[in-house]
Amino acid sequence: MAVFRLSLLILLAVSISAVVVYGQDIAALCRSAEGTKSCGQCIKQHPECAWCTDPNFKGHMRCGHKPSFEADVCRSEYVYTPETQVQIPQQSNFPLGSVRPDGATTTQLDPQQVLVKMKPGAVVEVPIKYIHKDPKITDMFIQTSEFRTLGVGLDFSIDCNGNRVQGRQCSPIKVDETVTFYAKVSLNECKAGGDIAVSIGISGYNTVSALYITPLCGCECEKLQNQERRSPACTSNGNLVCGVCVCDEGKGGTNCECNLDTYDVKSSYELENTCRKTPDAHICNGAGQCRCGQCQCDADYITGKFCECDGVSCPVHDGKMCAANGQCVCGTCQCEEGFSGADCSCADDSTPCLEGGIVCNGNGACECGKCVCNSGFGGPTCGTVQDADDEEIESAPSAEDDKGEEEYETEDNGDTTAEPAEDSSDSSESAEAEPSGSSRLWPSALLIALLLAVRR
Repeated sequence: MAVFRLSLLILLAVSISAVVVYGQDIAALCRSAEGTKSCGQCIKQHPECAWCTDPNFKGHMRCGHKPSFEADVCRSEYVYTPETQVQIPQQSNFPLGSVRPDGATTTQLDPQQVLVKMKPGAVVEVPIKYIHKDPKITDMFIQTSEFRTLGVGLDFSIDCNGNRVQGRQCSPIKVDETVTFYAKVSLNECKAGGDIAVSIGISGYNTVSALYITPLCGCECEKLQNQERRSPACTSNGNLVCGVCVCDEGKGGTNCECNLDTYDVKSSYELENTCRKTPDAHICNGAGQCRCGQCQCDADYITGKFCECDGVSCPVHDGKMCAANGQCVCGTCQCEEGFSGADCSCADDSTPCLEGGIVCNGNGACECGKCVCNSGFGGPTCGTVQDADDEEIESAPSAEDDKGEEEYETEDNGDTTAEPAEDSSDSSESAEAEPSGSSRLWPSALLIALLLAVRR
C-alpha cells in the first residue's frame, strides 16, 4: 500500500509539473511580439490566448494566457477570447430512422447539419450516428469531400463491434444496426474565403452530413461596426479598436497625442517601433510605456533607453546585493576598487596569502585573499605537503632552505677542513671505502619523496 501511495504521489507531481510547463508555453506564445500586435493576432497564437479590451489598460501586454489574467490587470468583462462552439440546428435535422418529407427516404445519418465556430489550433469532436439499411453491404466506410486544402484537419474513430477503433471502416455490420462514429475536426490555419463546408457520408448512401466551419481568425471588436469612431480615449484623433487607439494619418502614440512630423516618422507603428530594442522585441522591454517614441520605465530601478536594465537582479552574497561592495547595473555587479567576482565578494588583497614574501609559498594561487593550493600541498599558505589522503607529512621546504651551502664532515671530529692524505693510493682507497660528507646528506626534497613512498 505504501508503494502504491508513493507511486500515486510521484504520478501526481509529474502531472502537476507537466501542467505548469504547458501553461508557461502557452503564455509565451500569447506574449510573443506577434501576439501583442492586435486582438486578431493574439487569438491566432493559441486557442487559450485572450485579449484585454480595457481602454484604460495599465499593463504591458494585452495578449496573455486567459487563466493568467488577474482582476487588477484586466477585469473579467474586458477579457476577450472567442469561444469554440458546436451547434446542431434542430430545424435542419431529422431524427435518425425517420422518413423524409418525400415519403421514401429514411434518415440514416444524424445530425445532417453541424455548425462549428473555432479558433486556429482548436480541436472539436462531433459524434454522428449511422443506421445501416442495405443488406447487400456488410461493412461501413466513411467518405468525405476535399478538406485538406481548406486549412482543416479531419480524423475519424468508430464504435465498432464493442471497440473504439481509429479509422474510417467498420466491419461486419448488420441491417438496422446503429453505429456511432466521431469526426475530430481541427482548424490548422486561417485562409481567406469565409466559412468552410465539408461533407461527410457513408459509402453506398447518397445523403450526407454537412459540416459548416466558421474560422474565428479575428475579433468581433475589430469589425468596423464595433469600433468607436473619433474616440475621446484617442484624443479624437483616431478610432478605439478592441481597447487600442488606431490613429488618424499624421498622429501616433498610445492616445494619438503625438504628431508624427515632430518625431520624423511616417506612421504610428514606426513611432512605436522606436520603443523596441529590436523589431521583434516587446515595447520598452515589457517594463515601461512608450510615450511619443520614448520609453517611460515603470520603476526607478529600471533604466536604459528601452527599460532593459534591471537594478535589483544582481547576485546576492550573505544577504547583500553585490556583497555591499559594488553597484547593480543592468543585472551585473560593478565592483568597487579592491573587490572582484560576479557578486563582488572577492577581496583582491593578497596579504593573507604571503609567507616570507612569497605568495602561497610558490605552491598555489591567491584567490579572494585565500590560497588555493596545488595538488599535494595544503595549509593556509600551501606550506604543508600532503599525501593522497590529505594527511600532513611535514612542512614543505621554503625558498630559504634551498639556498644552503653543502656541508662536509671529517672522519674524526667533523671539522669542515679535511686532512691531507699520505699518498694517492691511500686517498683513493679511502674515497671508495668511506662516502663523502656531501653524499651522506640527502637534500630535503629527496627525503620528503622517500617518506611519501614509505607511507604509501
